[in-house]
Amino acid sequence: MIPPKQCTAKLSDKLILNDKFVQMTFEWTEPHQVQFAAGQYISLLIPSVQLRRSYSICSSPAKEHGFDLLIDLAPNGVGVQYLNSLQFGQEVSCLCPLGIFTVPEVVTGPLHFIATGSGIAPYRSMILDQLQNKKNTLPISLYWGMREPNMLFWEDELVELMQAFPHFQFHPVISQPQPEWPLCRGHVTDCLSTHQLLPDAQYFACGSEKMVIDVLTLLESKGVTKDHLHREKFY
Repeated sequence: MIPPKQCTAKLSDKLILNDKFVQMTFEWTEPHQVQFAAGQYISLLIPSVQLRRSYSICSSPAKEHGFDLLIDLAPNGVGVQYLNSLQFGQEVSCLCPLGIFTVPEVVTGPLHFIATGSGIAPYRSMILDQLQNKKNTLPISLYWGMREPNMLFWEDELVELMQAFPHFQFHPVISQPQPEWPLCRGHVTDCLSTHQLLPDAQYFACGSEKMVIDVLTLLESKGVTKDHLHREKFY
């Protein structure tokens, strides 16, 4: 694993995904390139309070000159307030890369990524890396839970990936759907339990604490051993 280092980066783009989520793009300034593994995160320094906040990198590791972050605006804590106050070209200080929530180097079975809300952030990086960079041809599935369909984003990109890579499947799960919603409804565990859960697959859970516990409980009840279960600790 690449050791973390002190880095600086400048804000180069900001994309409003919907009322709740924003995608922010940064370019490295010192050093000019930083390597990281898909699923890792940065520890961002908030200067006004001298505190750090952690954010998963949601861009592909192939993008070494910069990185993207997915920001959930709802908590509106010091980290969100700081990021919202940034002007284009303004620099931030961070420690990067951090974390061990990554896909094993040797993968012999399917990959299942399970998320709620902004927990999808590390999976975008992992999925792009597995499909485009590592050319993984084993089955890959994403289960993503949201309360309402209008809170979803990146759908177009995920559908395009399904079309380009038939072994990749995307399952959006809506907990409060309208009657006409045609796909999975309820909790992500409801959708996950309708699919074949193979013991040799690798399962990743990232999102609300309750969801993670429910997923791990479900998988353990299906005979999945702990060495095939992965969770992001800082969420």
